[in-house]
Amino acid sequence: MDDFPYLLVRAARTTGTMLDVALLLRVEPAQVYRWIAGIDLPADERITEFKERLQDLLYSSAAAARP
Repeated sequence: MDDFPYLLVRAARTTGTMLDVALLLRVEPAQVYRWIAGIDLPADERITEFKERLQDLLYSSAAAARP
């Protein structure tokens, strides 16, 4: 779970905005900021689901960037 905030930040850099990450995860943008700041975290089951979505995004972005 320690890498969850890191994945959020990487996804925001990849998509361009935190709003895009929030839309991907279907949560309010403020919630994403709270997770990054470590104020709170979603339930473990949700973290697993969210991490899968974020990793899919990052993998597809990396694959698209390859020549």
